[in-house]
Amino acid sequence: MLHYYYGNGKGKTSAAIGACVRAAGQNMHCIVVQFLKNGTSGEIAFLRAYPIPVLCCSFTGTKFFRDMTLSEQQAVIADHNRNLQEILNEQYDLIVLDELTDALDRHAVDPALAEQILSKTGCEIIVTGHKAHPLLMNRADYITEFRCIAHPFREGQPAREGIEF
Repeated sequence: MLHYYYGNGKGKTSAAIGACVRAAGQNMHCIVVQFLKNGTSGEIAFLRAYPIPVLCCSFTGTKFFRDMTLSEQQAVIADHNRNLQEILNEQYDLIVLDELTDALDRHAVDPALAEQILSKTGCEIIVTGHKAHPLLMNRADYITEFRCIAHPFREGQPAREGIEF
């Protein structure tokens, strides 16, 4: 089954990670692949200690993809494609593709590789992203929209460790 969590509200990654932890607690074979993120947010250390494998970008710093140099962007794209290639031939019970649709929208991942993963059978796949991406809206079995009603960021408060990352 394909799950899609999208929108501008907080909680998409948290919900996906929560589902992954639940599945792992039932001895399901899980993996998390993060796009446009470098693996420094709080949940990653926990998942790896479980151990639930996490694949993410190797870039350092806090730059957004749009602010990176062309060579930095190319390195991120190579990481994304390598990560998808790595999970293509492995069988998982649950695959989390965190921010996949954002990576697709920014041309930061090979869409053919993403399509191969989304077409895998015999597993649950959870995809997160910000927009109602047509690729997922037309085929997901579960679709949940996260809508922001209020957020401290709008008042100029920076992201807080342990809460937003």
